[in-house]
Amino acid sequence: MPPETIQHLTGKSIKSASSSLSSFTIEFNDGQGLSVSPTGTVSDPGVDVTLIPADQLPKSSEAVCSVDWSWIYNSTIESAKASDGRIQLKLNPAGPLNIWSAFWQGKPFLAFQPHSKP
Repeated sequence: MPPETIQHLTGKSIKSASSSLSSFTIEFNDGQGLSVSPTGTVSDPGVDVTLIPADQLPKSSEAVCSVDWSWIYNSTIESAKASDGRIQLKLNPAGPLNIWSAFWQGKPFLAFQPHSKP
């Protein structure tokens, strides 16, 4: 999803979300879903963002890094921006959520701020 297209997420209401080291997914109440995965290199990290039907979202199977995303459920995306390999979502009422690609031993993973309800 090109950076200018991410703005189409504005107004969507979050039904559920899940994550692993290599995937973050959001299911929206309208039947669509958002899939985010890490891309790039250590010197040029980024994220790949895809808007797809919710029933096609990848299922998270990693138990290494389990996050309880229920604190963003029923929030509405007030604004969405993508720049410098980072996604910035402003959620109402949950607040801001930033997603980006980081690296550990040369392998990409997704990082979040905040990673839990502040």
